Amino acid sequence: MPGAVTLQPLRLGPLSLDTPVLSAPIAGFTDRLFRRSLRELGGCGLIFTEMVWAGGWVEGKIDPTRLRGVEDEARPLGVQLWDREPALIEEAARRVADLGVSLVDLNFGCPKRRIMGRHGAGATLLRDPTTVGRMVAAAVRGAGAVPVTAKMRLGPSLAQTTAPLVARAAQDNGAVAVTVHGRTADQNYGEPCHLDRLAEVVDAVSIPVIANGDIHDAESALHTLARTGAAGVMVARAALTRPWIFREISAALRGEPIPAAPTAEEQRDMLLRHHAAMTDLEGDPRGTILMRKFAVRYLPAVPGVAAFRNAINRAADAAEFRRVVAETFPLSQ
Repeated sequence: MPGAVTLQPLRLGPLSLDTPVLSAPIAGFTDRLFRRSLRELGGCGLIFTEMVWAGGWVEGKIDPTRLRGVEDEARPLGVQLWDREPALIEEAARRVADLGVSLVDLNFGCPKRRIMGRHGAGATLLRDPTTVGRMVAAAVRGAGAVPVTAKMRLGPSLAQTTAPLVARAAQDNGAVAVTVHGRTADQNYGEPCHLDRLAEVVDAVSIPVIANGDIHDAESALHTLARTGAAGVMVARAALTRPWIFREISAALRGEPIPAAPTAEEQRDMLLRHHAAMTDLEGDPRGTILMRKFAVRYLPAVPGVAAFRNAINRAADAAEFRRVVAETFPLSQ
């Protein structure tokens, strides 16, 4: 039964994580520079790349730029794949395993219309546990010794919460854990997570269940763990504005005081380092333009941030970007 929670290592098959606090794959955001920032801040047990379209990669329709530099990146590191064809998932999992990653995850929870409708993948597969099982089995064959997990929502709707069945299908076909987002495919982020339904998934399987959704600080993480009995938590959107959330949750699980958030100056310096790394990687002005979506999420509680966001979204090159930052958040005297 759910109850008090303390820090426990999380075992995902052969992979052991020091802390059961995971960073979610977020398309357009969890690139290698963002992942590097998370590692520097600490407290995150497992970091994921952005999700990768298995069929697009295997059939040569896309260049898997989301996997650039993965071979040389620190571990542990997970890669999430999506598709609906077992053969394509198997080959993509084999390629990912050849990169030496720590874990392969399959996406059965994405509610985007393009993925659900056009491709018949993501959360659409919550209606078909049998196909989910075949997809997991294919990934296990392809990944070899690399463990395989699955991520899902509660089901297509509250009238059809299939997650317990889908989780069992994943478990029976070799998945070492499942992550469950506590909403259904037809619910948006403004609706609260259904922790009681998430607890039903925990009761349905013997493998670890990782809870995802509405985790925005240490208190909400501990509440989710206590209410559901989950073995860990996965943080998504909150990490984009407060990437130090992982060290806060891990400290709370250890029974230690919550570390102080970085000061406004420290956050500004993080932003400038991130921007410099982005322009080094992508060149300028492309790096500056790509950096805008990250920059508007920095310094969320600092006075003047609204004006900063408006100005930084118009920064055309690196010099203008640095000027906006310096004028809005000048160095202390």
